[in-house]
Amino acid sequence: MSDFQMSDYILQTECDQLAQDIFDEIMAENPGEEPEQLRDEMQDRTHETADGHEWVIYNYKALMICAHCNTDNGEDFLTDTGLPSEPDIYKLACVTAYGEMRARIEAKISELIDDWESADEAA
Repeated sequence: MSDFQMSDYILQTECDQLAQDIFDEIMAENPGEEPEQLRDEMQDRTHETADGHEWVIYNYKALMICAHCNTDNGEDFLTDTGLPSEPDIYKLACVTAYGEMRARIEAKISELIDDWESADEAA
């Protein structure tokens, strides 16, 4: 049996760190740009990051997210996009985990952009 553990806290911490990494990398690649102008690029990178994350591509880890975390965002994503072709529990779990991670990363990126602009206005 695997020693892989999952909780809502672990998922949120991972998504927050991924968002921070995306934000920092894109800001470093575009010196002098305002983060709001780079939002689309950050969203593209969010898709790539979530889509390739081990917690999404490995069935067991996606199932653990579905079993141990709030997946409201992932379920909304599944409802919006529709069922995968030939759905089974593993495909549903992977799509739900992707939608959940993507939503959490995007929310944190929006927060980072808002904080950047608030700090800019305060100066």
